[in-house]
Amino acid sequence: MEHLSPQSESSEKKPSAPRRASFFGTAFHKISERNQVAIPRHMLKTALESAEGPLLLMRVSQESFLRLYTQKQLDAKIDEVRARVDLDPKVRTALVRGLSSNVSPVEPDTQGRFVLPAKWVDEIGLREEVAFCGAFNWIEIWPAQARRDLEKQEHARSADTTALIAEIMDS
Repeated sequence: MEHLSPQSESSEKKPSAPRRASFFGTAFHKISERNQVAIPRHMLKTALESAEGPLLLMRVSQESFLRLYTQKQLDAKIDEVRARVDLDPKVRTALVRGLSSNVSPVEPDTQGRFVLPAKWVDEIGLREEVAFCGAFNWIEIWPAQARRDLEKQEHARSADTTALIAEIMDS
């Protein structure tokens, strides 16, 4: 009878399929004089290991933050718009065009650094420091102080939801 060592067993396992990119947590990072920032390591690793294509940066309407999507996840959002039969076809086309034209490809270096587009830096007021916030399917990039202020407001309101969250997490 042949016995397999734990090493040989694990080497025979099939490689697992890439996991969906899901982003969590908040990290604050400085902005260089050239508007360069670095995606937090854990978020960059998640994006790369998911094999969901390149990263795409966008601003939706007048939001006070930027969104960073994987290609696959932005494609899914655009497909949702295309599937909206309740919208006139011309409106759907205009929405898809508006979303697609408001995207900037991001090519981070090996350390996750990339340059923020100057127009969005100015429009949103990204100065000195940004907050990278996981939003499950995407990453939000906020002016750091605006994010800190929002978190303080959310913390003040959270007393009402703390018990419900505990109940959900404990069940």
